[in-house]
Amino acid sequence: MSIYEDGAAGSNKTRAYWALAALEAFGGHTGQREYFDGTLTIAPEIIREVAGDLVANLFHLARMNDMDPESIIAAAEMHFEEEVREEAEEAIENAAEEVVAEAVTDIAVADGISQLEDFLKEQVK
Repeated sequence: MSIYEDGAAGSNKTRAYWALAALEAFGGHTGQREYFDGTLTIAPEIIREVAGDLVANLFHLARMNDMDPESIIAAAEMHFEEEVREEAEEAIENAAEEVVAEAVTDIAVADGISQLEDFLKEQVK
């Protein structure tokens, strides 16, 4: 099963769970595991603390491999912005489809009522 089967919003929720798994694993090594209960509901200060520690450690790893740590942030921002854009576009497309479907239904109902009125008028004559 692909993460894309549930649409962009579902894919991004899956990505959030992957991030949670990474933070839980990292927290298991740093004594911060008790901050997590397996849900995506986490206090902002906890995310800031644990994720900040993890990102700082990624920077150390990058530096030790002659890589600019800022390139990690640039790549992350690029991926995040694209994924959020896809989610927004999908939401707009879904909303537009709902509006069109509702309009078609309204037209069909109005047309049906009009035909019924014509039929009844013919029966009265």
